Amino acid sequence: MPSFADIETTRTTLSHLLYEYWVSHELFRWQWWLSVALLFVPWLVWIRFVDPRRLFEMLVYASCIGILASIMDVIGTNLMLWGYRQRLFWFMYPPLLPIDLSIIPVTFTLVYQLCPTWPKFVAVVAIIGILVSLVEPLFTWLDMYQSYHWSPLYSIPIYILLASGAKWGVQRLLSIEAKSRGR
Repeated sequence: MPSFADIETTRTTLSHLLYEYWVSHELFRWQWWLSVALLFVPWLVWIRFVDPRRLFEMLVYASCIGILASIMDVIGTNLMLWGYRQRLFWFMYPPLLPIDLSIIPVTFTLVYQLCPTWPKFVAVVAIIGILVSLVEPLFTWLDMYQSYHWSPLYSIPIYILLASGAKWGVQRLLSIEAKSRGR
């Protein structure tokens, strides 16, 4: 039976291997630069289109989405459902930071802003989920992502639950806040 010391030794070895691999195979390659662009460009789009009157609400929603997407990504990666060949930073989890903390939050925040009714919101999120499941294999082709025990189709209901759960939570918080102010 492994001891905690055995696990820490293995983690240290893994950390060194990840660093060496990152420096020799990932850093400054075109996929790395694509990751940098995917981290920043969506937020520039978001700044252009976000409703400034709802800025705090949109940031709370985006934060919820980013946190939940990151948690799910860490779980899936640790369960070996998928893995990433490309990392923006060798020491960070989730490895595909631009997707979890940029593309997914920005996309769903714009949907949240533009689709105030539940039926329209869920329909648009479902369409986005389907489109993302079609685009996911592109990241395999770009040698950035590897699926082990996961189908892109599994992601569709997760995206719907993620976006809808965050919408419900933020709207609930707004309702509580409005009641406390006597509105």
